[in-house]
Amino acid sequence: MKKIRLFIEEKNLALNSKVKISDGDFEYLTRVMRHKVGDEILLFNGVDGEFVAVIAQVEKRFLMLDLTQKVSELTKVPNITLAFAPVKNVRIDFVAAKATELGVASFQPILTQHTIVDKINSERFKANVKEACEQCERNDFPQVLEVKKLDKFLSDVKTSEKILILCDESGEATKASDVLQKIGKSEKEIVILIGPEGGFSKEEFAKMRELKNLFAISLGPRILRADTAMISALTLVQEFLGDF
Repeated sequence: MKKIRLFIEEKNLALNSKVKISDGDFEYLTRVMRHKVGDEILLFNGVDGEFVAVIAQVEKRFLMLDLTQKVSELTKVPNITLAFAPVKNVRIDFVAAKATELGVASFQPILTQHTIVDKINSERFKANVKEACEQCERNDFPQVLEVKKLDKFLSDVKTSEKILILCDESGEATKASDVLQKIGKSEKEIVILIGPEGGFSKEEFAKMRELKNLFAISLGPRILRADTAMISALTLVQEFLGDF
């Protein structure tokens, strides 16, 4: 049977050390998966790589793991940030999970003029990211940044070296493959910018098009839902960067 993978927020993981597991992860391992002393899992913290961990002790509210083997070093994904307007609960769960599977390095929620949902439940969002990392065999953990207003976000990136890719549904954008070839492969951070369900306003489009480091791409002739657009754009960028 394939070993369970578990992400924990432990600052330092090292061979031959001990780790305490409690709360939800403890319940999952002991009550759902029925693990007991002597069983092995895979453990990672997004920093120190991945380890084989053996259950050494099970108590009423916690268990202890022994880290017996390091199986891989930290593997970093391409430096891609997804800047997106929050969407409704079920769909934002989908965004967290699928963007993590597709290799996003950072999530940047943004508030726009047409944003319907003005905040995210960060704990719930991170829980979906955690589950996706465990499932898809990532051993890093994406950064979830604080919500920013679009004006503040654009001000911050205006003088940066970041490459902004705007997913533009206005009909004025260029075919994605042509734009990506023009950008070329780079070590710079790539920020994929996705608008809200109502789209960006004319004023917001005007401000974004003033940025010299912004490139607008088309995702096709149809108007996509925000969460669909995120997945489509990420797939195109990842394939171009050779991460598939």
